[in-house]
Amino acid sequence: MNKILIVDDEKNQRELISYILQKESYITQSSATAEEALNIIKNDEIDVLITDLKLPKMDGIQLLKEVSNISPETSVIIITGHGSIDSAVYAIKNGAFDYITKPLKKEQIILVTKKAIERTNLLKERKFLVSRISSKEAFEGMIGEHPLFKNVIKLILKIAPLDSTVLITGESGTGKEMVARAIHNISPRKNHPFIPVNCAALPENLIESELFGYLPGAFTGAIGRKKGIFEAASKGTIFLDEISEIPIQTQVKLLRFLQNKEIYPLGATTPTHVDVRIIAASNVDLEERIKNGKFRADLYYRLNIFSIKLPALRERSSDIPLLANYFLEKYRNLAQRENKFYTSGAIKKMLDYEWPGNIRELESVVQKAIILSDDEEINEDIISTILKIDSPLTHKNIETTNNAIKDRKTLEEIEKDLIIEALNKTGWNMSKASRILGITYRTLQYRLGKYGIKKPSDIP
Repeated sequence: MNKILIVDDEKNQRELISYILQKESYITQSSATAEEALNIIKNDEIDVLITDLKLPKMDGIQLLKEVSNISPETSVIIITGHGSIDSAVYAIKNGAFDYITKPLKKEQIILVTKKAIERTNLLKERKFLVSRISSKEAFEGMIGEHPLFKNVIKLILKIAPLDSTVLITGESGTGKEMVARAIHNISPRKNHPFIPVNCAALPENLIESELFGYLPGAFTGAIGRKKGIFEAASKGTIFLDEISEIPIQTQVKLLRFLQNKEIYPLGATTPTHVDVRIIAASNVDLEERIKNGKFRADLYYRLNIFSIKLPALRERSSDIPLLANYFLEKYRNLAQRENKFYTSGAIKKMLDYEWPGNIRELESVVQKAIILSDDEEINEDIISTILKIDSPLTHKNIETTNNAIKDRKTLEEIEKDLIIEALNKTGWNMSKASRILGITYRTLQYRLGKYGIKKPSDIP
């Protein structure tokens, strides 16, 4: 039901317009002043504002400008005297939808209001469609129908508009960085940097200079002023992955930032104010780290303002076919045949597996399966070869025998086969093969030497 707010310092005028519009099944509210009207608009969704041009203190034009900032979808209709057409034209140039002249006529009020409602409804629909498109892009790659996964999406939507710190927990490969990016991409900070930092990958002696920067002379070799990650991410978001690996001394500085929004670059005696949002992630139990004296409790409570726990893939196994098909579509171009599909046996193998590497492992398996399958069909034998299993694997029931172990290829043999397969499919193009395998060019070179793989003489 559409809501209309009528603003006029004359009570009779307010009551007349309300009566006419209520007869048309509209919900109406009234106000004698612009200030009161603004309070109503701030606390309620008003579709159309009908305001007199002349009001005490704040006039109709000033009210129009304020409403345009607070609620752009609200259509504003100006009431003006018969001899004030110039004022009405001025109001339209400043964003008013239309105007009605005194003395007020029922037909004119109804007609102009109806058109204003149509305009508001179109703007709302457009806003909704834009938000859906934005959300779809933000959640790219986040696939699932399981209730645990849907709950994660709900939490992201609740947390994203706020500016609070978020702690994401879950096993390796569950998609913690993807969740952090989604939060950033639908937050007010979306047009500013998103910088992921793997805390475990930063050398302990360099972590503070990388995060907070340094001044000239802060240490040997510090010639110029260097901005750290915190300053580089100004107005954006920093994603601190594997936060548990940050040294205690650096934890103290991170805590100071969370309390005061200030950092001290190395060598600085005065703080630098930085406006960034922190999203942290951990795949280990931080409370256990606190008990062991390896993580500060006060920092944990500052980070854990909001928390999102990502379920392991085995906890949402019904999503495995959806994810497997998503990755199949994503990497379809790796294959010479575009119409790849899974057999029911292949899907069953995936459902029976425990996925200790979670979604990241599933994505890798699909890529390898595409490469190994010589025709359109990806069957259970291919999946079994990659997973190195001949029967369903569970935590409680892992049945292996010496003969079965002997029949299986070793991990190194499988890796060697995959490398050769990727090289053959790309005509021994090292760059393309490394991308297919999900490893760096240098790593591929190392593996070739390790396994004694040499380029065939008949390939130029």
